[in-house]
Amino acid sequence: MSESLENEEHAQLELLGKRFMDALKAKGKGKLDHAEDELRAILRVEPRLAEPRMELARIMLDSDRLDEAEPMAREALEQLKTGGRWTDQVPENVLLGLAHALLAEVLRRHADEDDVIFGDAEQFRAIVDESQALFAKAAELDDSDDYSSYYAFFMGVEGAEIKI
Repeated sequence: MSESLENEEHAQLELLGKRFMDALKAKGKGKLDHAEDELRAILRVEPRLAEPRMELARIMLDSDRLDEAEPMAREALEQLKTGGRWTDQVPENVLLGLAHALLAEVLRRHADEDDVIFGDAEQFRAIVDESQALFAKAAELDDSDDYSSYYAFFMGVEGAEIKI
């Protein structure tokens, strides 16, 4: 790759980083529509970034759009597993733990829906099992993740314990 192309890519990623931070600030101020628009714009420019996908999935989860949150969270986790993280500000194991916990939470909430609880028993069990495994992996990746440890324990993951 030529030096000028590398410089151009670096400049583009820096600009996207600023937009990402602006989106996080907007989200923090409750301006969720603006944050979501910015995160989607970032992904149109660079679809391989996991962190904007994770933030979008969180916004969707928090606004009860589970059907949208799940594929977004799955894609973010896959991006982290195959392409790595974008930011160096969060340790890789912590970011991977967050991605696992995010998808686990989406699935846990999905399993709480009436149509899933009273629907196909095998589908319900598969969703709960996957959520358990993801919470357990999140707790394993980040030993400071009390939330995932809590859910791994209460969802019956063997060997899981509550951290006090």
